[in-house]
Amino acid sequence: MRQAVKRYPALLLVLLLLLGACSQTGSIQPSGGSGIYYEIFVGSFYDSDGDGLGDLQGIISKLDYLNNESGEESLGVSGIWLMPINPSPSYHKYDVTDYYAIDPAYGTMEDFEQLIAECEKRGIDVIIDLVVNHSSSQHPWFLAAVDEVKTGAEPKYQNYYHFSQEKESADWYSTAGGWYYEAIFWSEMPDLNMDSQEMRDEIANIAAFWLDKGVKGFRLDAAKHIYDTREENLAFWQWFSGVCRGIKEDVFLVGEVWSGENEIYAYYGSGLDALFNFPFSGSDGIINGSVRTKDGATLASNLERFMKNIRERNPDAIHAPFLSNHDTDRSAGYIVDPHRRKLQAAIYLLMPGIPFVYYGEELGITGRGKDENKRTAMIWSLTDRTGQTENPSGALEPEPVSGGVAEMLSDPDSLLHYYRAAIALRTEFPSLQTGEVIALKAPDRQVFAVMIGEVAVLHNLSGESVEVDIQTLCPGMELGAYLSPTGKEIDANGTFILPPYASAVLKPAR
Repeated sequence: MRQAVKRYPALLLVLLLLLGACSQTGSIQPSGGSGIYYEIFVGSFYDSDGDGLGDLQGIISKLDYLNNESGEESLGVSGIWLMPINPSPSYHKYDVTDYYAIDPAYGTMEDFEQLIAECEKRGIDVIIDLVVNHSSSQHPWFLAAVDEVKTGAEPKYQNYYHFSQEKESADWYSTAGGWYYEAIFWSEMPDLNMDSQEMRDEIANIAAFWLDKGVKGFRLDAAKHIYDTREENLAFWQWFSGVCRGIKEDVFLVGEVWSGENEIYAYYGSGLDALFNFPFSGSDGIINGSVRTKDGATLASNLERFMKNIRERNPDAIHAPFLSNHDTDRSAGYIVDPHRRKLQAAIYLLMPGIPFVYYGEELGITGRGKDENKRTAMIWSLTDRTGQTENPSGALEPEPVSGGVAEMLSDPDSLLHYYRAAIALRTEFPSLQTGEVIALKAPDRQVFAVMIGEVAVLHNLSGESVEVDIQTLCPGMELGAYLSPTGKEIDANGTFILPPYASAVLKPAR
């Protein structure tokens, strides 16, 4: 007998068979339930005071968009990652001048404390960017270090950095008294010396300061560059993880190791909870490549292999998939077809672990090339400029979007509604967040099919409908929910037609 279906509130593209859905949540997930983090470049998010720059009060004013108790007009994320908020002379703020303060352009420490309190009310965890590979060349530590090498004074802050009387490579820059200092990313970001016990004490104090302020943890910038060798880097992160867990047992640490799979696997043995899955992301990544070639079977086997490898290194490893971030070309620029944008959203949002959504990705904001182009203003409305920030200086204007948040919330066919639907579906089936991944043999190579714990996830990567026999693919299961970007519905009988670019979740039959 065909089951009755319930149309999910405010989402016309998702039908959920809610009866029998799991309700337990995994211990590694953020407190809000969906296990989704949202990355924010504060300066481009929302301007609360009319100076053209986003700020912490702007984020506070938009928290209900990210998550709220009613779920109305909300994405439903359960965590946010704030890009650097410390004082800095640069727009990007990855060159820190004070690790214990808020950049005045973004607000005050009181604003930050209010943000933490308001996030707690909504079940939103907060992690902040922690930049420990380098500081600003204008940091008092570095200014004091340069003065020490210039005057020949007893070294203290000189030991916080790497100095040499020889130019050891192209990454070494000249300073006073014929000395050179190391700065692998930019001359204005001198590398910190983690062989200095005093420097490590500073890092431990910084971590304790922000954890005591209420952050859930840290996004760790340039995690593979602290030392020149992998072994030393792994040992450093083991030390840092131990420091943080001694302060906050359930701290969440996610590292940026922008590298291939083998390097990422190694860092899962360092004590870090999660590493961003760079091999799956971007225009040349496994997700986009699989969608482009309509090869769902290979995508499924790649996900199974990746998850197996990270959990061999750490049984509690957290997968951190994403499509794009502040350093990569925005996904909407290389995923042009609107149906495929929705499909790729469903693919990574229904993966195990903690997916990360880059602000504006849910609107289809584009940006490529230099970093400023990838960090342009969030679009809240096409007609109402309230809270609209200016783009970073020198950024190219992105391609027009079909709507801002206001317009897309009123359009049930919008990309924003599809993101909301996928996140709501993920919340409804917690097994999607923590379950073991096993690739299934789908009826067609164009179909991605995996078991994730107690449920199965299907994605049709082609523009053609595909017939699926549930009892052949997953005996004892039934249709639990689906997403269809073309609007075509699915019959909930044992054999169903999976529409073009559609996604489905199967659950144990009652």
